[in-house]
Amino acid sequence: MPLPLKPGYNFNFARIQRPPHYEMPSVEAYTDFYGISYMVSGERLIYAPDYAAVTQAGELNCIPKYVYCRSTYISDMPYEHILIKFTDSIAAELFNVIGIESYNELCQEHVIRFEKSTQNKIYAIFLEMEQEWNAYNKYSELLLKGLLYKLIITCLRERIISDVNVLSLEKKHDCLANAIKYVKSHLRENPSLNTTAQQINISASYLSKIFVTHLHTPFSTFVLNEKMAYSQKLLVHSKLSMTEIAIEAGFSSSSYFSDCFRRNTGMSPLQFRKENGMVN
Repeated sequence: MPLPLKPGYNFNFARIQRPPHYEMPSVEAYTDFYGISYMVSGERLIYAPDYAAVTQAGELNCIPKYVYCRSTYISDMPYEHILIKFTDSIAAELFNVIGIESYNELCQEHVIRFEKSTQNKIYAIFLEMEQEWNAYNKYSELLLKGLLYKLIITCLRERIISDVNVLSLEKKHDCLANAIKYVKSHLRENPSLNTTAQQINISASYLSKIFVTHLHTPFSTFVLNEKMAYSQKLLVHSKLSMTEIAIEAGFSSSSYFSDCFRRNTGMSPLQFRKENGMVN
């Protein structure tokens, strides 16, 4: 699992450039911190437990705490994005004024779009953040906090509010989005390719094709990855037993769950729970 913010830091800035056909090797876990991602160039398919969305250059998405998300490519273009992470501590004054509900509202829009002039304004804020982050000193967190507040308030004031903003995916990706949503909400039932295809009213062969075409992952691999991500979440954030987690994540037995988990993570479920240390 990706590392959290560095000890003693309440903010992190990263500019990330990837080649065409880059696939995230695992889900990213947002535990006790928030995130904001801005797409500088290219496009990506982002999926989380309750949504899937296509984000393109000039668009932004806000990420709440306690979610797992992942992205993959849907075109042959390289891409670049900026990702910031921040804690409750640095956001507390802003949330006291605007309410955490306002930030959650941004998160629920999944993809936030802006007019070109606002895109330029948003990118300029990120450039200021990057400059301050690269020259980090004892004053930087205070300055970064101000820029973070400016960024979030600009999003609240100037985002485009229309039906387009709340669409999970463009029409050409509807089948894929519906399949992802079905799998995520029915992991306990160990959804098969045929069952998922029937539920979204397409053929199994077409569903298999769009997973390989757009996610570059066979359907069965996608389901296993989602089971692993969900089981990791349950190990860290619940007190369920290994047998209960195996059932909830759709594994046929606790022994099979343990075997799959060890092959995918290099450790047993119990070791994983102990190392993450949130639940004994």
